[in-house]
Amino acid sequence: MSVNEPMNILLIEDNPGDARLIQEMLRNVPGYQLTCAETLEDGLAAAHETAFDLALIDLSLPDSSGLETVHRLKEDLAHMPLVVLTGSHDEQLGIEAVQAGAQDYLIKGEVNGRGLQRSIQYARERHRGEESVRRSEQAYRSLIDDVFNTSIVGVLILDRELRVGWMNEAVEKYFGVNREEILGEDSRVLIDSKLKCIFADPDDYSARLLRAYEDGDFPDRFECHVTAGEQREERWLEHWSQPIREGMYTGGRIEQYTDITVRKYAEFAEIEQRLFAEALRNTAEGLTSTLEMDVVLDRVLENIHQVVPSDAANIVLIEEDEFHVARSRGGSRIATQELVGIRTSIHAVPILDQMRQSRQPVVLGSLDTLTEAHTYPPIAHMRSYLGAPITLQDEVIGFINIFCQRPNCFEENTAGRLKAFAAQAAIAIQNARLYRRSKELAAVQERQRLARELHDSVSQTLFSAQTMAEASLRQWTTHPTQAHALLDEVYRLLASALTEMRVLLLELRPASLTQVGLKQLFEQYLQATLANQQIHIQFDIEDIPLLSGDIQIALYRIVQEAINNVVKHAGATTITVQARQSEQALILSVRDDGRGFSTGDQRPTSLGLNIMRERADSIGAQLHIESNAGQGTQVTVMLPVSIVRN
Repeated sequence: MSVNEPMNILLIEDNPGDARLIQEMLRNVPGYQLTCAETLEDGLAAAHETAFDLALIDLSLPDSSGLETVHRLKEDLAHMPLVVLTGSHDEQLGIEAVQAGAQDYLIKGEVNGRGLQRSIQYARERHRGEESVRRSEQAYRSLIDDVFNTSIVGVLILDRELRVGWMNEAVEKYFGVNREEILGEDSRVLIDSKLKCIFADPDDYSARLLRAYEDGDFPDRFECHVTAGEQREERWLEHWSQPIREGMYTGGRIEQYTDITVRKYAEFAEIEQRLFAEALRNTAEGLTSTLEMDVVLDRVLENIHQVVPSDAANIVLIEEDEFHVARSRGGSRIATQELVGIRTSIHAVPILDQMRQSRQPVVLGSLDTLTEAHTYPPIAHMRSYLGAPITLQDEVIGFINIFCQRPNCFEENTAGRLKAFAAQAAIAIQNARLYRRSKELAAVQERQRLARELHDSVSQTLFSAQTMAEASLRQWTTHPTQAHALLDEVYRLLASALTEMRVLLLELRPASLTQVGLKQLFEQYLQATLANQQIHIQFDIEDIPLLSGDIQIALYRIVQEAINNVVKHAGATTITVQARQSEQALILSVRDDGRGFSTGDQRPTSLGLNIMRERADSIGAQLHIESNAGQGTQVTVMLPVSIVRN
């Protein structure tokens, strides 16, 4: 402001002498216009009618005195700078007036015209500066409020004493709290009393922040899961903080919470999809690793549980118009063995009948209105249901049923996943059924083979023994020597028949093959195979520890098949069976001195070679056949020690 800049001044002074003195001091100053009032009320009334640039006020007025006068003017005329007039004994009051908002104070009787002008100019410029700062602060706070309050990032500002100085609307929304509950409070107390309880892992959240406060540290970004509440939604937040190095909150910290819920849901969906793919792959691997029906169904149920958690589940199979529970898991009533295998008409269970007709899954969010007859098995304590038909070649052969104790437990997209498992279960069930039928067929074929051997071998031997016994009886009195020789032959034939019968009985009870070691097994049972043959058999077998049942039976069958080939085709006089175990492998061989053959000219299916190879493959062994015309044949089986020990 220039010295000649006009000013309109309000003087509130009840002492006429002091008022005239002020007027005289300003009389010769160009541009100054002075308006006088004797009371505070008159001064306020004049100020409301006329725009004044500054007010000179006495602190001892008829209707107001002391700091009350300053407070009244600042309340009603906040835009106007004030200069107070005090007596010589009230200098302290003038200082307090400046502290209360006046720009300056003057002591009556000590001020002159030049000092008065300088004070007026100073007061006006100081007021302008304060107004500029105030407007800047208002603009800044307005900007901060507009930016941070509309931000999706929750912001808390803590001072150096860890009290909450400011927070935005996002924090209120995310935490479900009101700003008035938080502002000015110690953050450490708030965490224990109000904030940590909203998180899924409250102890971890509070431990991280309280440790950081105590150490004066700033933790790395970490995720926290907000649970749903009365005034908040479930969401995931990422917390991070940084120090405040300047301004009114110097030494404090800014804490920010970024909403990462969308990202977390995407991560959960990706994890869920990966688990689903892994479960399908594991199911496929399980289906190829075994063909036993119960094992296959148990693995299907276990893999379903990995992707669709439930309290109970079962697999139901259909035969004509009846069904039964084949396998189940979980559930106090669903898993009871009394239910497994019980046959029930499918028409008695509407849900299953519906899926059979529609070939589509069924999702029920609430079972409270259903009776136990609507589902099978009975569903006491269960509140949600999801079922899918098991379809094979357009025919429904069963169902997968899963239950949950909570209502609305299963989502619609879960039905599609269960349908995928049902498709795999259909293949598994079909393969298991075919495998079971093949085993039944193999058993029939084995019984037929044993019947043929009983007829071809044992029965012929017994018939020969009977004929010789009759001849010995006729010659007993006339030719006793010949009769005695015939009886010796009868004894030999009966002993041979008895040995062959024991071998055939052993074939009917293959478990007996696993109860003795290889050495005893071969010496005891293979010798009987050659009892009626003019072939000598030699054994060179080490004392090998008892093997697992599958391996021992497979090795026995391979050797048995090899010896049968020698008997039928080789014309050999000697067979040697060797078995030894090294650090690398168990080696078993059958060698004969027969006519041999050219392996290049032999058909792959000849001499039961495929049978031996299949048995070797089934236990992870390698089969080698060496033969040349006129030089005999050797069949060798090599089984790695790693397989033997497992």
